[in-house]
This record gives sequence, structure tokens and C-alpha cells, in this order.
Amino acid sequence: MQADKCPGPDGFNPGFYQHFWDTCGHEVYQAGCHWLASGAFPPHVNSTNITLIPKGDSHNSMKDWRPIALCNVVYKIVAKVLANRLKQVLDKCISINQSAFVPGRSILDNAMVAIEIVHYMKAKAKGKSGDVALKLDISKAYDRLDWDYLREIMIQMGFSSRWVSWIMLCVETVDYSVLVNGASVGPIVPGRGLRQGDPLSPYLFIICAEGLSSLIREAERCNNIRGTSICTNAPVVSHLLFADDCFLFFRACESEAVCMKNILTTYEEASGQAINLQKSELFCSRNTPNDLKNLIATTLGVRQVLGTGKYLGLPSMIGRSKHATFKFIKDRIWSKINSWSSRCLSQAGREVLIKSVLQSIPSYVMSIFLLPGSLINEIEKMLNSFWWGHNSANSRGLHWLSWERLSVPKVYGGMGVKGLKAFNMAMVGKQAWKLVSSPESLITRLLKAKYFPRSDYFGASIGHNPSYVWRSIWSAKDVIRCGFQWSIGTGKHIPVWDHPWINNVARILPSTHHQLEWPSITVSDLLITPQKQWNM
Repeated sequence: MQADKCPGPDGFNPGFYQHFWDTCGHEVYQAGCHWLASGAFPPHVNSTNITLIPKGDSHNSMKDWRPIALCNVVYKIVAKVLANRLKQVLDKCISINQSAFVPGRSILDNAMVAIEIVHYMKAKAKGKSGDVALKLDISKAYDRLDWDYLREIMIQMGFSSRWVSWIMLCVETVDYSVLVNGASVGPIVPGRGLRQGDPLSPYLFIICAEGLSSLIREAERCNNIRGTSICTNAPVVSHLLFADDCFLFFRACESEAVCMKNILTTYEEASGQAINLQKSELFCSRNTPNDLKNLIATTLGVRQVLGTGKYLGLPSMIGRSKHATFKFIKDRIWSKINSWSSRCLSQAGREVLIKSVLQSIPSYVMSIFLLPGSLINEIEKMLNSFWWGHNSANSRGLHWLSWERLSVPKVYGGMGVKGLKAFNMAMVGKQAWKLVSSPESLITRLLKAKYFPRSDYFGASIGHNPSYVWRSIWSAKDVIRCGFQWSIGTGKHIPVWDHPWINNVARILPSTHHQLEWPSITVSDLLITPQKQWNM
């Protein structure tokens, strides 16, 4: 825990315990063990203050505020211990359709899968059956969760009764006090919901969301719902869940729409969740007739849209003009610069703001998309103007050094700022490396089935009508090829002539006049495994 985190009702922040841990650490440890063994907390240990954080500029109703729970640190220590234990088994009880908070999974995995499917649906103009993408908005997801549902789903997953009792002790013994204008209003004793600020809450929420995933998988097993497959041998995807962000996929027909409606109703009744139909959206593939689109939208009670907007903060539909698609990044950076331009900032202050704030704004989008060179040049021009103290990106003031010189490391005379083009390629290269190193992940199996079914990533072509995600990842091929080398195990999957595998010679491929005689041999063919000798 960070030392300066806000304290709970007892007034002691993490820094207090960290500073005096030699004095109080043993007592805190003994108290936590006693509470779990007895199944009860002393009064006020699980008391929680609620502070309201504004969501935007408008503060007219409670919907415009986000409640954040401030728990006592002694409680958070106990909850953190349980959360760390729970993390170790999440990958065994959470399906691959959920990527939030599970070690080894990434938010970008779900985003790339969704973008690839939406690209397929956008291009699908032929075929008898269309496809539907339903993006759900769950209202107050944490606050509405039913405690009995949480208990039952943990029991069904096979958690022991002792573990379930520990979790329910943390969840059910809470009481709230709301901080308003410096005063505390309460206590308020809840009957449902999870706290935003409790270390356990994110993991308990995805366990509960697994109930929705199970209902959809059961409907698939009974052939009541068929998910979307973007090509032959590609995995069928019926749903993607990331915390409270839900993307559901099914065939465009009335029966599957009714089945999906029944599944959502069942999940709402069991879990206490409420789906905000006004904010939910429906997108259909191009080959779906208009009357069928309207029928499905009416059945589900959601509005039909021509595009899916953003998913997990990333544009899910990339048009012809990449500059227009990603222009929002430039606008966000320019908005930040404008908010600081009137302040008297030192050169050192400008350096910190550029490195820690402005250059971090495009990082998330750069993780899977290559930004257009013209857009990167415009962003770097704005940053350069800000560095030299000009209030406009088009200022004609004197720039003593170009951005290329500023991006040189300090030891060589620059300022050490990031060159965005190289940084963008490095970030996309991480996703390319994941295709090589994680062959069992959902996104790897999806992209392999579509773009390189008979080869590996390095042998893949750009393909016909590729998505911009694949086009970006494919562009990083040379970067990955320059730096990777096989670590030999059995050698069964390592081509002798095409991949670097000779130790300390990463950029040199073996060559011989016998190469044409054995074009497809692997390293394992060169070895006699039991004797650990070369097969001469």
C-alpha cells in the first residue's frame, strides 16, 4: 500500500503502520489471525467512510458523483492477504472470456478480440445469417451485487466453507459513513454491494460475473446461441467481459435474441445487477436485413447504432482516415497544454509534465495501434512548442533544438524525452511478441486462424482486408525478428533455416548447400536426444 493513501475512520494511513511496523507489526498480525479464526471483527474495524468524487463538470445529481470507500488500514491488511491468496486460483475458475484482474491476462486481449470481430462484422456483406454485437452498460455494478448470490457462486465453484465464511465476514460486516462538507453522516448498514476501495472487491466481482459467462456457455452447449467465428477454425466468441464492460455476440435471428434476453433477465434476478438499456447498444453485420435489425433491437430493448464506438477506451471501428480516428489523442494533449499554458512553469517543470503526463496520454492507444506519422509529427510539434515556452503549436517562436535532438538521451546532449514513433513500434511489438510466446491465448488463436493458419507469425502475410490491429502488429515483425532467439527444448517446432537458434548468433541464420535437400527440417532432426549428440 502507498504510504500516503487516505486513512479510514480510525485516522491512521498506511504510512503510520509502515513507519512503526517494528513496534505494532506483531500485534497487527496476531489480531488478523484471531479475527479470521473467530469469524468476527471487533466493533468499527470494518467501518468505512465514503467520499464522493465528481465524475465530470456537472454536479447536479448523485449520478454525477463516484463513491469511493475509505477502509481502515488494519482491515485492508486482512483483505489484502485474502486477495493475494485468491489471485493464485483465479485463472482456474475464471473463463478466458474474462481478462480483468486475472494474473497473466490483459485488458488489451479483450480489446483486440472485440476489434477483430467488429472488423469482420463490418466487412461481412454476404451470407445467409448475420451477426450481432451487443454492448451492455451495467448500472452501479459494484453497489447492486447480491450477497447471497456471491456466497452461492463461490460454493458452486468449490471454495471451502471456511474460505467462504472469511469472504462473507469481510463483505457483510461493513457499515458506512458519508463524508459531507467535513462532517460524517451515518452509520449506514448496507444489505448488498461491494466497496470500491476494498482490495477484495475486484476479484469478487469477476467471480460473480462468471455466473453470466456460465449461463451463456450453457446456452451455447444447448445450441440456443451461436457465437461469432471470424473464419474457418477460428475460436467461436460469444461474450467478452472486462469487469462491468460486457460485449455479447450471437447470430442475427429472433430466437437467439429472445434467448439472450432471457439470460440477461435471469442474471439480473440472481445477482441483483441492473442493465441500463438506454446506454446499451446493438450493432449488426452488413448482411443483416433492416427489418430483422429492428426486430432484434425491439426484442432486446436497446438502440441500434451504425458503429460500436469505443470499447475499453479504444476505438473499435477504424475508418479509412486513421488521422481522423485517432485525432482525439491530439485533442486531449492540446487540452492539457492549454490548461497549463497560463501558468509560470520552469523549464524543469515543463520537462516533468512532458515526460510524466503528456507523453503518457497516447501510450494506451499506442499499445495496439500504429498512429499515423502525420499525427505523431503534429503531437511532437505541440510538445516542442510547449517545451520552449510557446502557447500555440503554430507559434513562430524560436526553437533552439529540434524534437529529434531533444529525444536523444541526456548523456549525449538531449533531454531524454521519448521519440513517439519508436515508442509506438516498441509498444505494438509487445503484442507481436505475445503472439509468439502465448500460443494458447484467445487473441493468438483468433489471429492465427485468420492470418497465418499454416505458418507462424514470422511467416505471415498481411492478408486480404486486414484489420488495423493486425496491420499494426504485422508491421512490428522486423523489430521482433532482430531481437528474438529460440531457447531450445525439444527443438520440434524450430525450423533450422528460417529462425535464429544458434546461441549468441541471433541475427545469423545457418546456411548450407544441402538446404534445398531438406527444406523443412527442424532442430530436433539434428539431434539424437537420448545420447545428447548431433545426428551426423
